[in-house]
Amino acid sequence: MAEEKRKSPRRPLRMRLDYKHESGANFLFEYTQNISRGGIFIETSQPLPVGTNVVMRFTPPGEEGEIYVEGRVAWVNAFRSGEENTNPGMGIQFKNLSEENKDLISRMVGTIAYL
Repeated sequence: MAEEKRKSPRRPLRMRLDYKHESGANFLFEYTQNISRGGIFIETSQPLPVGTNVVMRFTPPGEEGEIYVEGRVAWVNAFRSGEENTNPGMGIQFKNLSEENKDLISRMVGTIAYL
């Protein structure tokens, strides 16, 4: 069994999320699969390369306003045509979170864990 490297447990979360390469002009939208205090998994058949910096925006469940967060592609589960691959996407590690966004994400994860 592979060793778990995450510092925070993941919680399931399906929500729309917009993201773009740090220097990209346009946001793309996808859906999330899960979140932790340290990062988020984005479902996509076209993941960005590991190490790519991204900017994400989303409206946390139960909140009114959209938040912007920075991240880095930490790992990729590539889409493989013709093979069984039920979970293509990329794991994004949060970076440079403001205290406000850290608190908001922690509350989100805690609420999901409670439910």
